[in-house]
Amino acid sequence: MATKITGISRDLIIHPGETISDILVERGITQAELAARTGVTPAYVCNVIAGKKDISAKFALALEYALGVSKSFWINLQANYDAELLEASESETITDEERVARNSLKDIVKYLREIGKMPLREAVDDSILSLRKALQMSNIANLKGIVPEGALRMSAKSKVDPYVMGAWIRLCQIAGEKRNVSTKFDIEKIDELVAKAKMVMCNAGESIQKSLTELFGEYGIDFSVVRNFRGAPVQGFISKKNDGTYQMVLTIRGSYADIFWFSLFHELGHIVNGDVNGSINFIDYDGNADIEIGADEFASARLIDSTAYEEFVRRSDYSLSSIKSFAESQQIRPYIVIGRLQRENLLEYNRYSSEKVRYKWA
Repeated sequence: MATKITGISRDLIIHPGETISDILVERGITQAELAARTGVTPAYVCNVIAGKKDISAKFALALEYALGVSKSFWINLQANYDAELLEASESETITDEERVARNSLKDIVKYLREIGKMPLREAVDDSILSLRKALQMSNIANLKGIVPEGALRMSAKSKVDPYVMGAWIRLCQIAGEKRNVSTKFDIEKIDELVAKAKMVMCNAGESIQKSLTELFGEYGIDFSVVRNFRGAPVQGFISKKNDGTYQMVLTIRGSYADIFWFSLFHELGHIVNGDVNGSINFIDYDGNADIEIGADEFASARLIDSTAYEEFVRRSDYSLSSIKSFAESQQIRPYIVIGRLQRENLLEYNRYSSEKVRYKWA
């Protein structure tokens, strides 16, 4: 007897034919008489009652006339039976490749359980069925097919697990379906957006994620932060929606605040530079070097004025007081300047480590 964790058994699923049989017994009607009333053969009635044939729409209408029970009752009864039968045999649809994928998705499963999207305890095969529903995939092995279309900015040095990457992209897409941004993005207002984003950065007492979500929403960008996972070495995801608004998702991979803010402005650069449109919704870091360089240049110039930075570097005064003074002139936090100097090998990575801020997933 095949059973699912829900307790539903094939043997306990009642075929609609049994209901017909009960009515016939109750009313003293023979199967042959019902066949005559409905215009079908006695063999057909016998097979329906025995569960060997389903109740068709045409037979449901005939039953309405013959027994005075509405056709919708019979159609719904058959539909419910089909659904229960499908649920009872759902585990039989799981493929070996899905089991391989499930093994890669341990961190994704843990996260989905933490946020209540999957049961806390279930057998491996049942967890695959739960993953299908949570990620809205008919087969979780197909997650790897999403990766070539993914909007991702990933490091060439990091190992990518296609199943984890596909799951991460689905989490981003699902997050985008839940929110609505009515204002279209207007490139003419980019200076306003940049200035206000810097204000959010400098206000340490704010909830940065909430503030950025509200701010970017006012400028036509649906912004959110999605948790990062081992196997999906991404910093951000961007796509253009049909209504002319954009979706932007960041992770806090690497955790350092200067990386987060550079990634934020980098992804904004993709939008401003026209890299994202209806046909190119996703940016691939490794495959679009020129596009990535353009977005990097936008981020660098908008975070720190290029001319002012050149002058600051020319003076070669990298004392903490000098860095803080320069950061204030640029309306940014000192860790942005420190991070850039370190990346450009102008400052040792262990210097001013106490000034470097790290974000943690809440």
